[in-house]
Order: sequence, then structure tokens, then C-alpha cells
Amino acid sequence: MSVSPGTHGASPWVRVRAVGAVAAVAVFLGTAALAPFSISSAFALDGSPLTAGPDQQLQSQAAGDVSLVATDVEGIEVGGKASPLVTKGATAALFSLEEFLFSGVVNWSGYRFTFYSQQVLPGPGLEIPGRHVNEGGFVADEDGFIVLAGSHPKGTVFDTPFGHQGKIYDRGTFGNHLDVYIR
Repeated sequence: MSVSPGTHGASPWVRVRAVGAVAAVAVFLGTAALAPFSISSAFALDGSPLTAGPDQQLQSQAAGDVSLVATDVEGIEVGGKASPLVTKGATAALFSLEEFLFSGVVNWSGYRFTFYSQQVLPGPGLEIPGRHVNEGGFVADEDGFIVLAGSHPKGTVFDTPFGHQGKIYDRGTFGNHLDVYIR
């Protein structure tokens, strides 16, 4: 009995490639489904940053520790005048920029704060009067309000855990999620 071309069964390699393609699609779909659960979100503290549950560790810096990264910002000139170092609504910062960058997200006072680098939207991309980087490394307006993006009306002011109040200047998040513009 002779077998004509095209009528014999599929080779084993065709089956291997098919199984590989199905596995690749499964990995892709699984990754897409789990994308909202980022590593930074998985390790973010809920509530007060000064307490930790039994499964969590807190990172703190003792008074005598030496910082490996210089975070000082000297006076910044904007439009011929030095930016204000103390503003209306300024409070003690619960999180420094470095702590914020390390955690990736801060859940505080019912809001979820994430950061957004001004390098993505530099210069006059948004009409922010007196736009500058404040002493903490956050982008601020002429009144010292930290620049925020959110779904609330533009101009809405929020308390933040970063030492200054923030003001909505941009869109991009929804509900209680606020993006904080950083250097």
C-alpha cells in the first residue's frame, strides 16, 4: 500500500510546535490578567506607614546612618525668584521621595498615591504657573502645591503625606487614585 503526498499524519514536530504555541498564549494571557497586581502594590502598606503587621517589615533609617544618595536640593530659580521652601498647608512629611520611589505606591488617608516623572511631560506641557521642583523632589506650582493627576475637578486640593498639599492639574487616574508628579 502506498501513501500519496499530503495524506500521511502530522509529524511529531508539528505537534510540539502546537503545544508550544498554546503554552505561550497561556503565559501571555496569564501575565495580562495579573498585570494590575504589580510587585510594588503587593508590598505596599495599607494605612499608617509607621505600623507593620506580623508579616511585614518596616524600613527605617537611624539618626546616625549615612545616606548613600544625596537628596539635598539647593534653592531653585524660577522666573528670577527663588522657589518657596515653606508653603501654605505644609506639614511634616510622612514619606520622603526616596521612600515613595522604593515602595512605588503609598496608600494613605483613603487615597492611593503613585508617582509620575515630569521627564515624561517636561516643561510647559501642562499650564502650571511657577512650575518647579520643590526641596523634596516633587513638582510644585508657584504656591507650593504638589502637582497631581486625578479624576477630580482641576484645581481640587488634597492633603498628601509628602509634606505639602497637592492640587489637580492633570487627568490620568480615577476615583481615589492620585498620580504625584516628581522630578
